[in-house]
Amino acid sequence: MRLKLLLGLLISQFLFGISLTNASTEVNIENGKTFTIGVLSCKARKHIVFSAPLARYLANKLSKYGYVRSEVKVTNSALELEQWLDSGEVDLVSETLFSALALQNEHNGEILLRRWKKGEFEYHTVFFARKDSDINSLSDLSGKTIALEDHNSTSGFFLPIKALEEKQLHPVRFSSSLAPDLTNKVGVILTGEVLRKADEISLSTWVYRSQVDAAAFSSNNWNDLADMPQHIKSTMKVFHRTESVPRSVIVIRKDLPGAVKQTIKHSLLSADNDPVGIAAIAQYQKTAKFDEIPPSQLALFPQYNAARLQVEKAWFN
Repeated sequence: MRLKLLLGLLISQFLFGISLTNASTEVNIENGKTFTIGVLSCKARKHIVFSAPLARYLANKLSKYGYVRSEVKVTNSALELEQWLDSGEVDLVSETLFSALALQNEHNGEILLRRWKKGEFEYHTVFFARKDSDINSLSDLSGKTIALEDHNSTSGFFLPIKALEEKQLHPVRFSSSLAPDLTNKVGVILTGEVLRKADEISLSTWVYRSQVDAAAFSSNNWNDLADMPQHIKSTMKVFHRTESVPRSVIVIRKDLPGAVKQTIKHSLLSADNDPVGIAAIAQYQKTAKFDEIPPSQLALFPQYNAARLQVEKAWFN
């Protein structure tokens, strides 16, 4: 009966509310606070399951500050997630670097820690093309086409566009129906804008079938046989890699009280030494641990944010 009730709650939240509340203790809920994790995803039910244990774990750690419940709110809209953070409807978000920089510099977010998502603390973008092509460097992309997946992605959009801009290769939106002149330009196709279901295997397949000249995605995708099957990978070559950046970072609500922020930070830093914390972060997409962002990378954040603004201005305005 209990299992049926839980499944019913998950399904109803997925279909109608895309949020899930977990009572962490029996107290007077009228005066109690709720600790809420926000998630940007189109797969609400899956991310509720991933995130609920960590939300509950942190709510328990914050009980002395009046937190008695935990909640996960999921949206497929970056704008809505930003609004939730600004209004205080969510307290914590895990995002990739460029999205996190937007939350910190333009919204009510504060980058707190680095997250070792799926056991990895950093990653980079890999540019690849067919071995039988004449593309051997970024400069060789001039006049050609490249496929990217998602304009919200750090490794799948911002880092590759930044790399192209730095080489003065002038990336532009490309549509075969418009047939733009690509002289001294690179035609960029976002698969998410032309495919009903776009994912990394789409990029690999398009290059393999010579539908585009090249593609770029994360080093994790390059090493994942689900995204880059061996029979395709054997025909590909990597012609450029970007610098590495944190795999994921934790963003908390900037206007939380200082003591609450410090408790969240301490709880996350020590979670991998706590049996309950280990279970919670393992469920959180196989997170190994959280740690401080190295000073050498923190020093680059203003530069990355300036690059983000430049890319957004050129691409979206």
